[in-house]
Amino acid sequence: MNTSMAEQAKWIVTGTVDAPAEQVAQVLLDVREGDAGVAGNALVLAGDHAKESGGLTLEGGPAKFTGRFGDSGEDYLEVTVDREAHSVRVQTWYGGTYAVEPAAEGTSNLVLRVHNLVPNSSRFGQKVAQIGVEARLERRLQAVLTAIGERLGCATRVGAALK
Repeated sequence: MNTSMAEQAKWIVTGTVDAPAEQVAQVLLDVREGDAGVAGNALVLAGDHAKESGGLTLEGGPAKFTGRFGDSGEDYLEVTVDREAHSVRVQTWYGGTYAVEPAAEGTSNLVLRVHNLVPNSSRFGQKVAQIGVEARLERRLQAVLTAIGERLGCATRVGAALK
């Protein structure tokens, strides 16, 4: 996976969850084998194109998982859980890290740091992938925030993507 914390993030999107960081981290770090992006498993994948492609199933664990979307299994991804850092790394069409950070009392921030786009693509493909990427990343984070907010019964908000 090409999303090490040492890599310089090219895009950063932040959101706020009206819940303590420990609670948010518990939900974010709940990644296990089986159907993902639903029913509390791997909410970091919530709203990804799993619904359109027929679902997503994760294999492996407890720290590193692989998965394929839909019945064809063509779209491969990796998920790595770092419980000590309260973060989850994802490598799919983007490579990024979702991390929970404490904020004002009773709230926390969810930060998505994206390091790469379509990593196995040509330079042209990578340039094309950058078109509108900020809005797509905001939607990705919003989907994850919504899933976490529903799970915890609290409000969430997404900020603007930074480059």
